[in-house]
Amino acid sequence: MKCNYCGADNKEGNKFCSSCGAELKEAKKTTKKEEEKKEKVEVKEVKTEPVKTETTGDGKGTASLVLGIISFVVWCVTPITSIIGLILGICAKKSGKKVAGIILNSIALAISICVLLFWMWFGAIINVGLEEFNRSGNIERFIETIEEEYEKAEQEVENEEKEEEKPVVESGKKLIGDDTYGYVQVPSSWMEFKDIDGNSSIQYTDIGDMGYIISLNVVEGNTTPYLAASNIKNHILEENAEAKVEYTRISKYYGYKVSAKYPDGTYLDAYLFKADDDKLHYVSIEGPDKENDNFKIPDTFSINK
Repeated sequence: MKCNYCGADNKEGNKFCSSCGAELKEAKKTTKKEEEKKEKVEVKEVKTEPVKTETTGDGKGTASLVLGIISFVVWCVTPITSIIGLILGICAKKSGKKVAGIILNSIALAISICVLLFWMWFGAIINVGLEEFNRSGNIERFIETIEEEYEKAEQEVENEEKEEEKPVVESGKKLIGDDTYGYVQVPSSWMEFKDIDGNSSIQYTDIGDMGYIISLNVVEGNTTPYLAASNIKNHILEENAEAKVEYTRISKYYGYKVSAKYPDGTYLDAYLFKADDDKLHYVSIEGPDKENDNFKIPDTFSINK
């Protein structure tokens, strides 16, 4: 037995060390299991789970966003760029870029289509002006025609927004005309008659000393309201009467008015315009007093009965 203090060997059974005199204590025996337990190092297993990474987008989403920005900033480019960007955005994985790309491309596509339609509409107006310029060779007429077509287009938009209602005949008046020439309202006492020139127009008069006459007709042939009005003005001037042509509005339509004063003191207002039926209509009123309410009859024109 070894001394725990000096390490000297002693006989088995001695209570004190023969070398240092220290009390001998028998070392506690450990079992094999306890030794294995001391030697064993417990290693806790750490389980690791794969890290999930969120997808922030893919190539299609990025491309859609880029095309959307380009299309939105430079909206004058063709709608094809926006369409491609929109398709890529729809096909992309769910991400912020996908949503932003779809929104930007949708807005840019809408703007591009509106701009394209505007230029098509404006080009049509310019084309009408060029046709008139080729006929007359007058640059002033070219500008006037563009202005007229623009106003006409605005009026057509207004007309399309609401359906034409049947005219309400005022008390003490009646509706005269037909589906070819259109209709106007005249006093109930007026009677139909035919002028000595034998034309095919519909004419009514008050059969009084005042001598007011309303006429309805259509102009045949390939001509414009301005040219038709100019021809009438030239015929009136040949009769030594005063005459002028001006752009105006009659009822809900735009056209030209020939205003004339004859040597005998009779006045004439003749309107030439295209209505919804695409016919070139002629409506005139003549009489001795230009301030009389009868000169307002043409403004009651309608193509519906």
